[in-house]
Amino acid sequence: MKRHYSWRKTLTVISLCLYLIFAVSPPAFASIHKYPETADRVMFRSVQSLRDTEDKAWQVVLYKRVKSGVVNSLNLRLVGFPGTELQHPVPLKVAAGKREMGKATDIWSESDLPINVGEYDFKSIITQVESNRPLLLDLPVKNQNETKLLVPPFGVREWRLLLDTN
Repeated sequence: MKRHYSWRKTLTVISLCLYLIFAVSPPAFASIHKYPETADRVMFRSVQSLRDTEDKAWQVVLYKRVKSGVVNSLNLRLVGFPGTELQHPVPLKVAAGKREMGKATDIWSESDLPINVGEYDFKSIITQVESNRPLLLDLPVKNQNETKLLVPPFGVREWRLLLDTN
């Protein structure tokens, strides 16, 4: 009787583990969308919701505009919630582990975006990314030091896919 109980308990635990691994998958946080803007211009974008080191929510949008098969721009837009104010014009520092990837130019002054939004020319950064290693963004948030945002491997993988999408 005791062996039978032990076997059933082991089978139950294994079944529960398999169920948790295969049936309960994490929600999709990002996806690439295509938006035709004109007859010959298309925008592709990846949207993610992430939290910074201060546990504040950010919408992170990497988008590129393609006109007649040529990439016109590849920008990263950061939207902070709630009440976050970004410094402008301050470049966005990007690192992959301990490796400094460079600084993305702040292009916010060229637009009429609210103060909680930052927009950066990200083409020179994303073209350097060779793996799905997480990226660390050093956010230029007003009145806060060392606010960082980690872009996880699944987000970096999607950004690399976006770079190759036509």
